[in-house]
This record gives sequence, C-alpha cells and structure tokens, in this order.
Amino acid sequence: MDTTTTTKKPTDKKINTESAKAQDQVLDAIKRSQDATLQIVQAWSDSVAKLTSNFPELPKMPVVDALPKPDEVTDQFFHFAQQVMTTQQEFVKKLIEALPSQHVASK
Repeated sequence: MDTTTTTKKPTDKKINTESAKAQDQVLDAIKRSQDATLQIVQAWSDSVAKLTSNFPELPKMPVVDALPKPDEVTDQFFHFAQQVMTTQQEFVKKLIEALPSQHVASK
C-alpha cells in the first residue's frame, strides 16, 4: 500500500510562510542599507561638487569619450548575471528531476 501523499501538510505551509517572511526581512534590510548608502554617496558627491566648482576645467580626453558609459556596463553586467541565474535555475531543476524520488513508498 502506498502511504505517500501529494498534499502539503500544515507544517509545510508554515515553513513556506516563515521562509517567505525571512526572505522579505532580508530584502527589506538590503533595501534600507542601499538607501542609506545612496544618501551618503549623494551627500559626499554634493560636497565634492561644491569644493571643485572653482577648479579650472580639465582638458577633454577623446579616449575617455570612447569608453562605455557606467550605466551601459552595469546593464551588461546584470544582463549577464540574470542569464547565469536562469541557467543555474534550469540546471538545478533538471538535477532534482534526475535524483531518486524523495517520497519512497513504505515497504
């Protein structure tokens, strides 16, 4: 007789809920940390701009203008990172499918 069940137990739902709460807390902490960092960098940038406003302008360098802009490099990096994560996710799903079933019937 097969004693395995395909329905989720109440403890599974509680674990998923607790896991989601923990993930939300981590993401919230990351966002708050990012906001604080942005505020600090903005304040520093404003201070530097005030200090350097009286400096003479530096000559333009054509090589610098030919380089990709920081936002372009950032977009390329994160696009690549997303592709890596998608590939890894697909691999792990296939790996799990290849493993023996975790719900073996009682003997």
